[in-house]
Amino acid sequence: MKVAIKYFVLIAIVSFAACSNEKEPAQEGQLQEGELSEDNVFKGYVDALDKAKGVEQAIHDAAQKRREEEY
Repeated sequence: MKVAIKYFVLIAIVSFAACSNEKEPAQEGQLQEGELSEDNVFKGYVDALDKAKGVEQAIHDAAQKRREEEY
């Protein structure tokens, strides 16, 4: 039983230390959290998404222009 308590305390200490809110300062050349490098596995997806957003904006602009011409 004493061994189980020791392991529980050890796991609790390690868990609390791992869940620290402190952020390490980024070194020069390192990416911030949430940033992707220019050459990554999602580049094709991101490029396609950006292109689709551009097409969507063009459609919205054309619809807005058409509404303005009707009035």
